Amino acid sequence: MTADKGRVLNPLPWGVWLLTLAIAGVEMVLWAGAHGLVNMAGAAGWRAQALVAVGISPAVQGWMVETGQTPLPHLARYLAFGLVHAGPLQAALVVVIMAALGKYCAERLGSLRVLALLALAQAAGGFAFGLAADPGAWLIGGYPLIFALAGCYGWLAWHEASDTPARLRATALVAVLIVGRLTLAALVGGGADWVADIAACVAGAALAPLLAPGVLARMRRP
Repeated sequence: MTADKGRVLNPLPWGVWLLTLAIAGVEMVLWAGAHGLVNMAGAAGWRAQALVAVGISPAVQGWMVETGQTPLPHLARYLAFGLVHAGPLQAALVVVIMAALGKYCAERLGSLRVLALLALAQAAGGFAFGLAADPGAWLIGGYPLIFALAGCYGWLAWHEASDTPARLRATALVAVLIVGRLTLAALVGGGADWVADIAACVAGAALAPLLAPGVLARMRRP
């Protein structure tokens, strides 16, 4: 009983806490500004300003590719766009799913490795969106982070499974998320946001074995 309670009460790894608190904090500030709870000029427009400041823009990305210029503020978009959401419901969904999947992944890879994986996978998703979306489109939100964790979870669970049925069960979540995302895109639309999600999922699955503890030592073995 004591061991079971220890597992249930085991806290989130610090990296997951850091990211979830960052998303929740940004959303609280934007929500407070939109509802007049912040006595500052222009607070009601903070969310729109954040979209322009950190959102992924195919037009901006195309300009960087064509000119070869990579200003730091534009590069920072690929790391920051997942912190800003369209509203509190989207942010809450991202936080809840991230806490669940992030805990599983960080307990096996460590917080630093998971944060690195999320940064790289989110950037890959943002870049893929920039290639596929219309020039006037914008991408914000943490859905690519969720899909990156799903890809990481899928690889870890597959690697830890002992037989084929266990592996199929382990990857069922990833399959459901991908099919559900593609179905939603087909039925509802919403632009090329799904491209970022799928690209981040693939990147998360590809990065998980590269960031797994001990991988460098295994690669150095003759």
